[in-house]
Parts: sequence; structure tokens; C-alpha cells
Amino acid sequence: AQRQTSARSWTAMPRFTHHIFICCNQRPAGNPRGCCNPDGSETLRNCFKQEVAQRGMAGAVRANMAGCLDQCELGPTVVIYPQ
Repeated sequence: AQRQTSARSWTAMPRFTHHIFICCNQRPAGNPRGCCNPDGSETLRNCFKQEVAQRGMAGAVRANMAGCLDQCELGPTVVIYPQ
């Protein structure tokens, strides 16, 4: 894919080999399904982003915030593609 950087030039967007989707959904306290991001700080996502950068994989791996992945009862949910 390409994106326009100015009226005349185009540049290729980086092609990630892997995407990490980290649930950052919030629910009210006491919800029986639980919540992956109870304090709204996105701590788990930030940890993934930091590790990706520290390992020098930022150009190939992207850690993305995701909405509910419908596995709330199992704890914080992470999905890695293309695995």
C-alpha cells in the first residue's frame, strides 16, 4: 500500500510481518465478564510496544490497541497475526 506524502510524491508504507492486537477494552468496575484495561492506562499494550522497540523489531512488528476480543473471562487478551 502507498500513502500520499505531498501533492506530488508517494511513499511506500512499511510492510509489517506481524501484528499484535492487545485488548484495551474497558468495562465498569464489577462487570462479571472482567476487563482487559481496568484503569485505562493501556499498560499491557505499552509493554508490548516497548519490547518490540527494544528488540529492534519496530519496522516489522506492530503492537496495536484492539477493542473487545470476546475472551474477557480468560484475562487480558492478545492476538498475534499471522500466527
